[in-house]
Amino acid sequence: MSSVPVLMYHHVSDDREVTPRGFEEHLLLLKREGFRTLSLAELRAHLTGAQPAGRAAMITFDDGYLDNWVCAYPLLKKHGLRAVVSVVTERAELARSAFRHRMDEGAASPDTRKDERGPEGFLSWRELDAMAASGVFEVASHTHTHRDFRREQPYADLRRELVESRRLIEERLGVWSGAVFWPWGDCEPGWSMTAREAGYRLAFTTQVGANTPGRDPFAVRRFKVKSDSVQELSRRLWLYSRPVMAELYANVHGLDRWLSGKR
Repeated sequence: MSSVPVLMYHHVSDDREVTPRGFEEHLLLLKREGFRTLSLAELRAHLTGAQPAGRAAMITFDDGYLDNWVCAYPLLKKHGLRAVVSVVTERAELARSAFRHRMDEGAASPDTRKDERGPEGFLSWRELDAMAASGVFEVASHTHTHRDFRREQPYADLRRELVESRRLIEERLGVWSGAVFWPWGDCEPGWSMTAREAGYRLAFTTQVGANTPGRDPFAVRRFKVKSDSVQELSRRLWLYSRPVMAELYANVHGLDRWLSGKR
């Protein structure tokens, strides 16, 4: 039985923990170690047991930052790998409508800390449409407003958040991936049913562990890629490809220091 490692990124930029050079090294590592990158439909087929994935991984990006288009997209395209970006649809509505230049067109890595929360810092629908049409990226929901439903805001309107996000993605892009990435990785019992009723087929958390056939497709496990280190990523790919080890790690405190080399 195989487990699919699901990698979680936010930014790929020169002013962040993962730089474009480091991200390209990550992609080369995946190819070198024989991983293929899954689509959302393929991951769901793996989890439901319809079509086990074999040696495969998934690359995901949260929030829909501009650098995903400027820096990550051209590198994924160059190396023939795929990824999923989860967008906060309210932010995409406010972003600039024009295309912005990418690194493969001579653009510099963006100043993500300056523009992170403003409209300039997020992907536009035009950029998302180009990313999706290329087949390099699939676009998933990160809800409409990215409110922290558990800690700060009542979540009685979660269904409306999911429905509005799906509506905008379908209207703006003409496709629907069927996936939601919970803000902050939080989820509660009952949210899966709400997502199902809103037409979703997959939900992603920030909990670590194995993604094996028979696992709940509304509780996909992911691990955060924290640095450019190829060695660290290689160790995590090894771990999360092995169901028993992945579950052990999920339940034993302290293994993260071993994986990251911080003993």
